[in-house]
Amino acid sequence: MTEEERNSLTTWFDRYVDLFRDGTGLLPTALELKRTHSLRVSDNARLIARALAMPEEEQHLAEGAGLVHDVGRFPQFAKYGSFRDADTVDHGAEGRRILEEQNLSFIRSSEERRNLFCAVEFHNRNQKDIPQDLTPGQSRVLHLIRDADKLDILELVLDSVDADGFRELPHMLPHIHLEGNVSRAVLDEALTIRSVSMGTVSSLADFLVMLATWFYDLNYGPSRELACQRNIFFRLRGKLPDTDSIKKLFSGIDDYISASRQERVQQHTLKGHTT
Repeated sequence: MTEEERNSLTTWFDRYVDLFRDGTGLLPTALELKRTHSLRVSDNARLIARALAMPEEEQHLAEGAGLVHDVGRFPQFAKYGSFRDADTVDHGAEGRRILEEQNLSFIRSSEERRNLFCAVEFHNRNQKDIPQDLTPGQSRVLHLIRDADKLDILELVLDSVDADGFRELPHMLPHIHLEGNVSRAVLDEALTIRSVSMGTVSSLADFLVMLATWFYDLNYGPSRELACQRNIFFRLRGKLPDTDSIKKLFSGIDDYISASRQERVQQHTLKGHTT
């Protein structure tokens, strides 16, 4: 994607979002949150792509995909007043439908359009539900956007918890209770399979444990480095009780981050020896 095409996609996004403004030009608070989230995910995608030394065209594509990854959220909330996919629509699939309907012919490469649509459709799926037959280009963009999205959600949630105990963001997770301990079922999932299903989450503490397991699902080294630079690991740890199970969970995550970093160093060293 050229810089001009990325700029055209930005213009399209802004105009699409404008359709959901009221008579005074304002977006509902929930959709303004999604608009600013989309901007930050785009920024995260650019940072990760640059750190990976992707070609400039792929960097522009990653930045554009980050911007439009949640475009399905706007009609979802306008129609249902909720962001809960299980009760409404799959916002990733809805986003792809919108983009295909809009054509986006200003993106001249049909392959880049397919990669963009793929990233939007599958960015919110469980890892096991992502198709196995994606092209390398589709896989690169998709997994980068998944990382960029997770990074911003992690920071958004932590900032909200710091500000008011998550009380200003009830539309994000209307089915959970702000009070309550971590449930045994959530801890068991986190410790045994390194992930937590949203259906198991019933409290804010459960949700924070689920977010902690996202460190295992960050696909790229630069994504994990950004999370560490932004102190996300320690901020999350500080929100949860000092129990043996929580200690075990975060010790495992810390070991995983350290091992991943060491592996990157070894790969870099080997690459240097062979060039």
